[in-house]
Amino acid sequence: MTSCQGLRRFNHRRGVTLADVFVSIGVIGIIAALIVPAVQQARENSRVLQCRSNLKQLGLASQSHLATKAEQLPYTATNAIDSRGRRLLASISPHRNLLEFLGYSTLAERLRLDSSSVNDTQYPPTFHDAAVQELLSVRISVFLCPSDVQRPGATNYRSNMGFGPGLYAAGRRAIGGFNGNVSGAFVHGRSTRPSEFSDGLSNTILFSEKLIGDGDPSNFAAQRDFFFASNFPITTADDAIHACGPLARPGSMHASYCGWTWIFGGWNSTWYNHVLPPNSKVSDCSAGTYAMAGGGSGAYSARSLHTGGVIVVSVDGSARFVSSQIDLAVWRNLSSRREINSP
Repeated sequence: MTSCQGLRRFNHRRGVTLADVFVSIGVIGIIAALIVPAVQQARENSRVLQCRSNLKQLGLASQSHLATKAEQLPYTATNAIDSRGRRLLASISPHRNLLEFLGYSTLAERLRLDSSSVNDTQYPPTFHDAAVQELLSVRISVFLCPSDVQRPGATNYRSNMGFGPGLYAAGRRAIGGFNGNVSGAFVHGRSTRPSEFSDGLSNTILFSEKLIGDGDPSNFAAQRDFFFASNFPITTADDAIHACGPLARPGSMHASYCGWTWIFGGWNSTWYNHVLPPNSKVSDCSAGTYAMAGGGSGAYSARSLHTGGVIVVSVDGSARFVSSQIDLAVWRNLSSRREINSP
């Protein structure tokens, strides 16, 4: 009898109640709640460092371009529409001109400037030459931010075209400064030189981040796509802000293939501007139509998935983080080769 009682006492001491199970689960849940965000933050910190390193490499490649190409930054231009209205000569991106300085000389040699293409903003970019078409799927890791989708052939890093919404001077005269157009590190149709940067190479952004389009024409992704405000004329930065702010809606006709190729120049592929601050809540928009090669005048803002801002690299090759809360006047000054007084 004594032995049985001792056994019962032993079993009672070793038993686990339902309350004990709930307490254990609760403790595990608390530990997980503390650990998982920390792990996720550590991973994002690593991605931020890699993104910064990528932009740094683009900055150093641009410095090498300056040193070997007659003190000129890479040339960039958009497509030219032929008599059919859709077949286009392949445009030129700064990225394409930096390939040889990033270790991709063989790839650069395969790109044919005379290969006709279609760069319709409402459809994926296309080359008529099958051999060149294959290059649209070439994934170059230095062109992709690890925090965004790793789409083959795409790019997150855009070249700074200034704080104006367009490409030309007033009345579309010869290229010159007008309302912030052609004020950036890159200019449509010609190369820029260090001597033009009176504001200093360290005070002018060369490349910044922009999210890759979602590729879904039925869905307007406000942070990734831009919509068409073709009935609203856009000449100045303020025009673009007024057009983009009130008109965006989920059903808007829009471009969903932004940044899908590093090959083409143009707002739809490898350019951005400083009309709006980084990660602006105002959606990007264009005064063009979906058939306009490379996109029309509008707002094409720097955007990223990093908390609180974007990473940029300046013309001197220095990379840094810029807050989304930066003053718009300061942000626009950082886009210009010379100091400006107001937004």
